[in-house]
Amino acid sequence: MTIAACYVSPEGVVFGADSTSTYPGPGGPDRHYNYAQKIFQVGGPDSTLGVTMWGMGGLGELSYRTLIAQFGDDLAANPAPDMATLAQRFADRFWHEFSSRRVDQLHRAHELNGNPNRTPAENDELEDLLGSFSGGFCLGGCLLTDRMPRAYEIGYDPTMVGSPQPGALQLGQPQFWGCPNLIRRLIFGIDFQMLQAIQNSPHWTGTQQDLVNLLVPHILATPTTLPIREAIDWIHASVYSTIKAMKFSQLAPVCGGPVEIAAITTDRPFRWVRHKTLEAAIEQGGLGNA
Repeated sequence: MTIAACYVSPEGVVFGADSTSTYPGPGGPDRHYNYAQKIFQVGGPDSTLGVTMWGMGGLGELSYRTLIAQFGDDLAANPAPDMATLAQRFADRFWHEFSSRRVDQLHRAHELNGNPNRTPAENDELEDLLGSFSGGFCLGGCLLTDRMPRAYEIGYDPTMVGSPQPGALQLGQPQFWGCPNLIRRLIFGIDFQMLQAIQNSPHWTGTQQDLVNLLVPHILATPTTLPIREAIDWIHASVYSTIKAMKFSQLAPVCGGPVEIAAITTDRPFRWVRHKTLEAAIEQGGLGNA
């Protein structure tokens, strides 16, 4: 799992993510490793593009690191005319690899999803497929042709029948993916799961609008636009708070490790604000240089 975030400011695009990756344990429970990278620069050192991701952690023998590097090579040879086209090209490239490398899982998900008379066991199987093979990317930055900051969400799941269609993020509205429950609780006082639980409870007899009307006066208003350094602070605080909430809760530690933050401003290429070195896991073990 993951907490990934993006904020589009008039000055640029900010990405944030935790560093935990979850792998099936060898004959036992899942293993959680805390030094994965979930934000990448797209292209060479002068590139003004970046991407973060959540959900499924890779495509088997094809890592996301490699997929993104290959996409960067393709962009260098065949530049995109605009950010919307660029985002769709990335979505198409990912879907080609995903659909060709996960044929059996996609076929089974389509089969189950198209069956209105699923058994409880089949419902569980479909839920497991959705949980294991769904996720998304947020790709953003700016092109030197106009230097306007933009970002696009690209979500996918195994029941889809074709490439995902990127959706543009709105200026000044932070977006969170993966485990965003804490941020929604902080801003709205409730998350979607809690909202649904109340609505489905026999103890709640009002309408959905009645419940919304109760919540609206207590929502924490957030600014519509922020200077780039404040946007960086907001994204960092959101990711960090989620990590700590998971650490001290009864839930599995699926978010954790160092917080990584990157920014692409309209006058500079991709820059790391916070980034792990390749020796980060070694240093954590206390075996750094004396």
